[in-house]
Amino acid sequence: MPEDWIDPPEDEIWGYDYQDDEIIVGDEIIKIDGEYVPLEKAVDYLVEYGEKVDTEEKFNDYTE
Repeated sequence: MPEDWIDPPEDEIWGYDYQDDEIIVGDEIIKIDGEYVPLEKAVDYLVEYGEKVDTEEKFNDYTE
């Protein structure tokens, strides 16, 4: 038996998240801007990669 079969992992790897951490089959993830983000890391992802908005300035949705 090959050495890599001696102690096979118990969980099947589905893929990798935006930090290159393993995503195991059945994990709850969301896709943001093409990146897979586990729910428990979603707030950290949005803070790190989101764009800060200045709510002190009036935002005009309509262009004239």
